[in-house]
Amino acid sequence: MSDAARETTSDRADPSRAALYAAHDEPGPKVKKAITLPEQLAAEIDARVGRGEFSAFMAKAAQHWLALIKTGEIVDEYERRHGPISEERLERARRRWHDA
Repeated sequence: MSDAARETTSDRADPSRAALYAAHDEPGPKVKKAITLPEQLAAEIDARVGRGEFSAFMAKAAQHWLALIKTGEIVDEYERRHGPISEERLERARRRWHDA
Protein backbone atom coordinates (compact mmCIF):
# COMPACT_ATOMS: atom_id res chain seq x y z
CA MET A 1 0.00 0.00 0.00
CA SER A 2 1.35 3.42 -0.93
CA ASP A 3 2.01 6.09 1.69
CA ALA A 4 -0.85 8.18 0.29
CA ALA A 5 -3.27 5.24 0.48
CA ARG A 6 -2.16 4.43 4.04
CA GLU A 7 -2.60 8.07 5.01
CA THR A 8 -6.12 8.18 3.55
CA THR A 9 -7.10 4.90 5.21
CA SER A 10 -5.85 6.00 8.63
CA ASP A 11 -7.44 9.43 8.12
CA ARG A 12 -10.84 7.79 7.52
CA ALA A 13 -10.46 5.89 10.79
CA ASP A 14 -9.85 9.12 12.75
CA PRO A 15 -13.09 9.80 14.68
CA SER A 16 -12.55 13.56 14.47
CA ARG A 17 -12.75 13.35 10.67
CA ALA A 18 -15.46 10.68 10.36
CA ALA A 19 -18.21 13.20 9.56
CA LEU A 20 -16.22 14.42 6.57
CA TYR A 21 -16.47 11.03 4.91
CA ALA A 22 -20.00 10.09 5.98
CA ALA A 23 -21.74 11.98 3.16
CA HIS A 24 -19.39 10.65 0.51
CA ASP A 25 -19.57 7.06 1.79
CA GLU A 26 -23.38 6.87 1.79
CA PRO A 27 -24.68 3.92 -0.22
CA GLY A 28 -26.35 4.49 -3.53
CA PRO A 29 -25.44 5.87 -6.88
CA LYS A 30 -23.04 8.77 -7.17
CA VAL A 31 -22.94 11.49 -9.81
CA LYS A 32 -19.70 12.99 -11.03
CA LYS A 33 -19.88 16.80 -11.35
CA ALA A 34 -17.31 19.36 -12.38
CA ILE A 35 -17.03 22.59 -10.39
CA THR A 36 -14.98 25.72 -10.77
CA LEU A 37 -13.44 27.25 -7.65
CA PRO A 38 -11.00 30.05 -7.01
CA GLU A 39 -7.50 28.54 -7.02
CA GLN A 40 -6.72 29.63 -3.46
CA LEU A 41 -9.93 28.08 -2.11
CA ALA A 42 -9.23 24.75 -3.83
CA ALA A 43 -5.66 24.79 -2.49
CA GLU A 44 -6.86 25.45 1.06
CA ILE A 45 -9.38 22.61 0.87
CA ASP A 46 -6.72 20.24 -0.49
CA ALA A 47 -4.32 21.24 2.30
CA ARG A 48 -6.91 20.59 4.99
CA VAL A 49 -8.63 17.41 3.83
CA GLY A 50 -5.73 15.51 2.36
CA ARG A 51 -5.04 13.94 -0.94
CA GLY A 52 -7.93 12.33 -2.74
CA GLU A 53 -10.64 13.52 -0.35
CA PHE A 54 -11.85 16.61 -2.18
CA SER A 55 -15.13 14.95 -3.25
CA ALA A 56 -15.90 13.84 0.31
CA PHE A 57 -15.31 17.38 1.54
CA MET A 58 -17.51 18.90 -1.17
CA ALA A 59 -20.31 16.38 -0.48
CA LYS A 60 -20.27 17.26 3.22
CA ALA A 61 -20.10 21.00 2.45
CA ALA A 62 -23.09 20.67 0.12
CA GLN A 63 -25.08 18.77 2.77
CA HIS A 64 -24.26 21.43 5.33
CA TRP A 65 -25.23 24.27 3.00
CA LEU A 66 -28.51 22.57 2.10
CA ALA A 67 -29.29 22.11 5.80
CA LEU A 68 -28.79 25.85 6.33
CA ILE A 69 -31.05 26.66 3.38
CA LYS A 70 -33.75 24.28 4.68
CA THR A 71 -33.51 25.80 8.15
CA GLY A 72 -34.04 29.24 6.65
CA GLU A 73 -37.07 27.94 4.78
CA ILE A 74 -38.54 26.59 8.03
CA VAL A 75 -38.04 29.96 9.73
CA ASP A 76 -39.53 31.79 6.73
CA GLU A 77 -42.59 29.51 6.79
CA TYR A 78 -43.02 29.96 10.55
CA GLU A 79 -42.81 33.74 10.22
CA ARG A 80 -45.23 33.70 7.29
CA ARG A 81 -47.78 31.88 9.43
CA HIS A 82 -47.13 33.46 12.82
CA GLY A 83 -45.32 36.74 12.22
CA PRO A 84 -41.74 37.68 13.09
CA ILE A 85 -39.96 35.78 15.84
CA SER A 86 -39.62 38.03 18.86
CA GLU A 87 -36.24 39.05 20.26
CA GLU A 88 -37.21 37.29 23.51
CA ARG A 89 -37.73 33.98 21.69
CA LEU A 90 -34.50 34.40 19.76
CA GLU A 91 -32.57 35.07 22.95
CA ARG A 92 -34.15 32.03 24.64
CA ALA A 93 -33.16 29.88 21.65
CA ARG A 94 -29.59 31.24 21.75
CA ARG A 95 -29.29 30.40 25.45
CA ARG A 96 -30.60 26.87 24.87
CA TRP A 97 -28.22 26.40 21.95
CA HIS A 98 -25.19 27.48 24.00
CA ASP A 99 -26.25 25.38 26.99
CA ALA A 100 -26.59 22.22 24.90
